Amino acid sequence: MKRVRHLLAAVAALALTAALLALGASPAAAAPAKAAPKGHGTCKSTAPGSQARRHGTGWTCGKAEPVAVPSQAIAKATAKATDTEGTANEPSDGPCPKGRNADRHNYCWGEKFTITAFDTDGKETGHSVVVALSFARLSSSSGKWTENLAVKATEMEGEAKTVSMDLSATCSGLCTVDAPAWGGAPIELSLGDERTGNLSFTSSVTKGTNSFIYPTYTSFGTILEAGGGLANPVSWNGHQLRCDAQVGQYPGCIVMGHMANVTIRESAYGAAAIAYAWAQSNLHGGNFGTETKPLQRNSGGRTEAAKKRRQSCTAAPLPFKPDPSVANDSCDEFPFASSVQGGTNGSDCTEIIPRKTDGVWHVDVVRDSPHGSNAPCIRAHVPLPENTGAGGELGRAVVADRILEMEWYEVILAP
Repeated sequence: MKRVRHLLAAVAALALTAALLALGASPAAAAPAKAAPKGHGTCKSTAPGSQARRHGTGWTCGKAEPVAVPSQAIAKATAKATDTEGTANEPSDGPCPKGRNADRHNYCWGEKFTITAFDTDGKETGHSVVVALSFARLSSSSGKWTENLAVKATEMEGEAKTVSMDLSATCSGLCTVDAPAWGGAPIELSLGDERTGNLSFTSSVTKGTNSFIYPTYTSFGTILEAGGGLANPVSWNGHQLRCDAQVGQYPGCIVMGHMANVTIRESAYGAAAIAYAWAQSNLHGGNFGTETKPLQRNSGGRTEAAKKRRQSCTAAPLPFKPDPSVANDSCDEFPFASSVQGGTNGSDCTEIIPRKTDGVWHVDVVRDSPHGSNAPCIRAHVPLPENTGAGGELGRAVVADRILEMEWYEVILAP
């Protein structure tokens, strides 16, 4: 009878084990897990029997925080990486090194990685800090770009003497990451060590398409002296980008959230630049192209622009008539005929002649608009080379700034 009771107890134990396994658990897993150190809920616990656990490490924790002002050493290292890539300007000439900033053609991000090791009782045994900075310049004639990276170990405390880390990225939309940083292998850093590297991206936009792209970054870190316990991954989002193959002959990319601009220089385009500047300064209705009242690029291409130009310059009831005092006179309209806001009949425009006398520009109003200072447009007497030159500059800016149809842009008048 005693033997029977032992057999029945064994059968009951087996039945309980089978029930737990059927639920995807085990008797050991049913025990409550030890909580992570207070304030470090995302930490990764070391596995029982692992080298890190044998070393006495119970938890390894990683976190990332944006860096507002990276150190000069990081900025210099990034500049060195940029030079290696053959980019024209160092990042200090662009939006870096000022944290996670950008303009329409450049972006950067700065992150501070803190990796902390705790023993099995939740007491900190050491931590390391690594600062990383990334800088990228987007191309207006390619769907490829590279982030130049620089990292520096800025702090080591307690057991921490050497830290290993890696960095990888993914991107949404029509985008692929060519390779993780440093070929996917983790790098090792001691206090004060600096390393440079890069991440390369490619957008696969095809003719007539565009894609919004969001890079996301992930890094893993390990304090080697803590037995090599791998910290939880830390991730962060990058800037929103847009790549397109809708402007010019080649694809290109920009950083979203930054208005495009067209810069017209007086030194290059003379009377044309003065005419546009006069409209922005003197007309309440036709002061287009300013930051608060930008222009929009037309849809319909050259055909639509030609229709609007005819309306502003040659259509009745008051077609443009060349002025004999202006050499090679031509009709220059603003807002541009290639903009949504262009194409107002010339009879509603204020007509002006910009003149340069003894090195000084002044503007003669030869015909007031019936709308007075609320005129929606100007029609200017401009020498043809300056008129066509300014038009060519507008066309080049459309490609350089990747200004899509119906997109807003600012007109900046410069010396």
